[in-house]
Amino acid sequence: MNELAKKRMKASFKYTWPFYLVSAVVVTILFNFIFGITHKLPAHQTITIFVSGEMVNSKKLNGDLLEKYQENELKSVSCISASLSDGTYYSKLSIPGYNTADVLIIPVSRLDNLVVSSFGLDLSDELINSYYPGYALYAQEGINYGVKIDIEKVKEYMTLPNEDCYMILNGKSQNIGEYAMENAVKEHDTALQLVKDWGM
Repeated sequence: MNELAKKRMKASFKYTWPFYLVSAVVVTILFNFIFGITHKLPAHQTITIFVSGEMVNSKKLNGDLLEKYQENELKSVSCISASLSDGTYYSKLSIPGYNTADVLIIPVSRLDNLVVSSFGLDLSDELINSYYPGYALYAQEGINYGVKIDIEKVKEYMTLPNEDCYMILNGKSQNIGEYAMENAVKEHDTALQLVKDWGM
């Protein structure tokens, strides 16, 4: 490369370096996006919990649940928390809650204002006998939808409202075993097991 070519390259680089920087950033984001799509965990290996309250120790919750449900192939735990006093509570509940959460922890005062059948799994007698015999249940219009949570079992992970709270299983979840709407697999029942362990 002669001196003239070197000078031209330096001169053009002086004006085009932002293009190279932006290109590098775009390529990095694109690779991350493609990798995320192609290596996404199957739905039964991840669980999302909607919490009506405050998370106290999500790191401990993640570790404990990953260890406890190892046999269920659980690989990822995430939480969505929304304070009742927050003006965005219903937005968080209806958008990420209904769409992504496997288990929704909601106080009875809020459940009474919701149409639980629009998102909650109908707890049939068969399901109750298999997982929740003798548990305190939440019913709306004669249909059981929720299991009362034992606050003592979760107090190291989260702070819940000072009233009865119920765990509602999302009807769209892939973690409700044979009761899933699509791709039902009996062994993929992590959400059912979680509600059983935290219920009373």
